[in-house]
Amino acid sequence: MNIIFGKEAAAELSNKHTLLELDTITIKDSAPITVYCVIEHIPLDELPRTESLKDMHSALMENYRNRHWEFCEDAIRFLMGAWGKEADTFYENLLERVSNYKENDPGPDWTGIVAKQ
Repeated sequence: MNIIFGKEAAAELSNKHTLLELDTITIKDSAPITVYCVIEHIPLDELPRTESLKDMHSALMENYRNRHWEFCEDAIRFLMGAWGKEADTFYENLLERVSNYKENDPGPDWTGIVAKQ
């Protein structure tokens, strides 16, 4: 899986490749930037449901930003193993965050942006 930084770079590749939004991040004091992954190999048995998998992934990210934790958990369970398991590490990490946020509300100022060092 390749990682793409920024909406402009993603837009250039979106016509030829399957892209999934991962996170919006900041690095130190930088402006937020959205990170995407390029799915390099879609298994043949997943080709008929590629669009529905992409739609579910998009709904996952939207519901994550809107704090719908239960939807996120269900969507992650559905998506685990998809994309030839290329995105499973991301889904595992996101599930861990969601579980933490369910137990410890992130507060009213939470935007979903991940601060990286």
